[in-house]
Amino acid sequence: MKRQKSLLLRLLTIVTITILAPSILTFLVFFRTVPERMETQAQANVGFYIDQTNSSVKNSMELAREVAFSALGDPMLQKNMQRTEFYLSSMGRGALEQMVGSVTAYQSAWSRNVLSSIYLFRDDGQYTFYSAKGGYAQEQRRMENICNQSLELSSAKTLFQIPGAPENMVYFLLDYKNIDTMAHLGKLVMELDVSSMVNADGLMELYPGTCLILSNTDGEPLYTLGDEPETADRVIADSNMESFSRLGTGHSRDRYYHVSRQIQGCQMQMDVFVPAAAIYNQVWSTNLIFFVSCILILLLTTAAASLGYYLVMRPLRDMETALRRMAASDYTARMPCSNCRELAVLEEAFNAMADHLDAAFEETYQKGIALRESESRLLAAQINPHFVFNVLETIHMRCVEAGLKDLSRMVTDLAQLLRGNMGAGGGSQKITFAQELDYVRYYMDLQQSRFGAANLHFSVDYEDEDILHCLVPRLTIQPLVENAVVHGLEPRRGLGSVMVRLWEEDSSVCVRVEDDGVGFDPAEVDLEKAQEAGRHNHIALPNILRRLNLLYGDQASLTIRSHPGSGTQIMLALPIDKEM
Repeated sequence: MKRQKSLLLRLLTIVTITILAPSILTFLVFFRTVPERMETQAQANVGFYIDQTNSSVKNSMELAREVAFSALGDPMLQKNMQRTEFYLSSMGRGALEQMVGSVTAYQSAWSRNVLSSIYLFRDDGQYTFYSAKGGYAQEQRRMENICNQSLELSSAKTLFQIPGAPENMVYFLLDYKNIDTMAHLGKLVMELDVSSMVNADGLMELYPGTCLILSNTDGEPLYTLGDEPETADRVIADSNMESFSRLGTGHSRDRYYHVSRQIQGCQMQMDVFVPAAAIYNQVWSTNLIFFVSCILILLLTTAAASLGYYLVMRPLRDMETALRRMAASDYTARMPCSNCRELAVLEEAFNAMADHLDAAFEETYQKGIALRESESRLLAAQINPHFVFNVLETIHMRCVEAGLKDLSRMVTDLAQLLRGNMGAGGGSQKITFAQELDYVRYYMDLQQSRFGAANLHFSVDYEDEDILHCLVPRLTIQPLVENAVVHGLEPRRGLGSVMVRLWEEDSSVCVRVEDDGVGFDPAEVDLEKAQEAGRHNHIALPNILRRLNLLYGDQASLTIRSHPGSGTQIMLALPIDKEM
């Protein structure tokens, strides 16, 4: 015997998978997607900050250039710088302050705070200045020292870091020239507060250990905020990049997220280094919440699986009991209603199957009884057909010898009609419509001989000769014509006419037998109840319908249209059955 698998084991396996799968899936999703999302969020935060900082540096450089170019183009300053006999400290200061005031008048307070001081040095050593802090002697000495160290430095596109200067100060250095002759007249030195341009407090608070470096395009740092990673200078040279890199030496190599941006219109770039550990620390801080959530999910899943197992197994046991009773030939067994939507279809199907089996056994039993009764009637009614046909043939020959042609034709029609009737028991169940209509004509010839052709009219009409090759159960139309004559025309004085019409409609062959006889009330005929054959081999309409249903099922139909005194129409619809 083939080994059977346990449904209980399968259910336990499903329960186990149901319990473990959510936790494992949550674990995988958490540790695979959350760090990636934190990296993406960090990239967005750093990108936003560095873009804001670059914009600040760019605006500061534009302000410095505007001040420098305004100083070069100012007529009063040009005159004071060219005339060495003028005392620059006193005569040029007012012009410088007026020029700076006009340039910064429409600037924001933040932009003005960036500009710490402006010193204009003449080649003879004299200078004038503008200082937001008042220009103390210490500042003046520092600016003189810076001017002496930067005699060879001049650029309107970058800033400079001068040794000995405050860490938070960078310098805009530009040679001051005669705008007419381009002769060198002196040096313009602007001191800028880089800490006002580059404010990384928010970013460093969000990601501790972050380092920001402002450098020129040669990679020389101008301002560094935070602890610079080891070997950072190796990657600063690559501008406009974003990547995760390992910086440091030996075993102390740490992973950093590095972003570099070139400052538009300037020969400077901004580099930001964010430790990867600072990005992921926000993830690890949520570990406790994650593991607590996993435990709760595990407990809830276990409880739900246990409850589901109990709710499923209880109705399954009831189903098993009903199946065992059915297997033991107890056809009264029915599955009880479990009130479970998922099992309702199975319960309804089983109960419907039990009902159908019960009905099928009862129907089979009744059909067996009817078959035995039919066989008994057939055996009792059987006679030797050869004897009947030999007698009819003898009568036919005698009529021919006596010259009685009409009588001879009637005997021949009767013989053919009897052959059709006797063939219904031992011959083929189906014949062509052409053969069936021949039996109808044999019958009508006999009836016209009886009542006279002038009193009894008969016609057959069909739309296509192909219909005549379709098959029809033997003696289906002839009994309907016989009903029309016997029950419709004979009770009427003067008789009348019978019409048979055949046509195709959709996938069926339609047959209509119509008479203009006395008619009847169709409610008097119970088509659901079989009737015994009557006189003149009359087969009742219910028996015809029952025979058609046995052969074709619901594909066949019989319709009666009649009213007392207005004739009768019998309509048959049969499926098209082609002759093989």
